[in-house]
Amino acid sequence: MENKGAFTWLSGREQHEITLPDSLAKYIARGHEAIDTVTGDINEDNINDLVLVTGLINEDSLRYESGPINLPRHMLIFMGYKNNQYHFSFRNKKAIPCITCCGMSDPYCGMTVHKGWIVLQTYCGSNCKSLSEHRFRYYPKAKDWLLDSVISESYCFYYEQYELDTLTRKDFGKVSLKTFVLYEDEE
Repeated sequence: MENKGAFTWLSGREQHEITLPDSLAKYIARGHEAIDTVTGDINEDNINDLVLVTGLINEDSLRYESGPINLPRHMLIFMGYKNNQYHFSFRNKKAIPCITCCGMSDPYCGMTVHKGWIVLQTYCGSNCKSLSEHRFRYYPKAKDWLLDSVISESYCFYYEQYELDTLTRKDFGKVSLKTFVLYEDEE
């Protein structure tokens, strides 16, 4: 398939094709490809913005060929404008868990956006399971998304050792999405 003015990627996770404008390609790190995208009004200006997650090209095959190494993923935020253009806002290299960060399963479940919100979802599973949502709320005066709450659930076989917890800003303080660390890589 030939695309003029756009590049196309197919993700093993998604069953559909996504085309992104060429103007965004320069922000994708060398050796990375888009693995997830979502659009929505994340800064409450009534214009759709874009959140893009990238990972190493063919990261799933690299996972098995390379053994237990971290395969980094990046989150990129693009602000939308009325003329259907995007402006790069920032990149966070530690907000998205790598494909090998959980052992047996890929811990990145995806993300959703709502007006003024970005929600990251993770799942870690083997003998015990752990699910979490990190909810970031946009604050116009700060022009930033701050961690508003973390909802986590964990359990082992047959719901033994079951825990459900919700943490809020009073528990963890002021945490910006720009500097948020979900995992530390071992570089």
